[in-house]
Amino acid sequence: MPATPIEITDDIVYGRQALRNYEPWIVPESLTMLRHFVQPNFSVFEWGSGGSTIFFAQHCASIISIEHNPEWITRVGKMIIDSGVANVTLKYIPMDLTNERPYANYANAILDYPDDSFDIVFVDGDAAARYPCIMNSLPRVKVGGWLLLDNSDWFKGDLGDNWPRVDYVAKDLKWIGQPGTFDWWTSIFRRMG
Repeated sequence: MPATPIEITDDIVYGRQALRNYEPWIVPESLTMLRHFVQPNFSVFEWGSGGSTIFFAQHCASIISIEHNPEWITRVGKMIIDSGVANVTLKYIPMDLTNERPYANYANAILDYPDDSFDIVFVDGDAAARYPCIMNSLPRVKVGGWLLLDNSDWFKGDLGDNWPRVDYVAKDLKWIGQPGTFDWWTSIFRRMG
């Protein structure tokens, strides 16, 4: 007999409780792994602000967070103030809907920083921009550093031998009031060379 799907709402770890707890909205097992390797001297870059922004600010030296949603950046800005962290650079970069590539400025935000700048790069944020965000981030992750990709089931490829990948998958989740189930993936890559 198949397992009963786990029902998730905004009140548990996959939703707003992650915001209230100042945690990344990722598969819980990947959060456990993240807690093992994050260090106080780390510099972090992320696309998609939220609980992860405060988490990294509380556990690392600095965090640069890129956000494209004006309502969400207002909410996260309030969270930053309420949490009392001061080591966050929160940047609003809207999608340019007049451009053939509306996410170009958003995905290119990391190009303002030199290679080997970040210990962790977290790619969440706008789904349409994730592939260029990944590609732009690769040289900017320090050797020995980490690339986190949430909702990573769509990314079937690998990044080569210097980027081993570990996938964390929560299976058979169900949103209340919606038919069917889904699997949630978070992948962690480490730059080995």
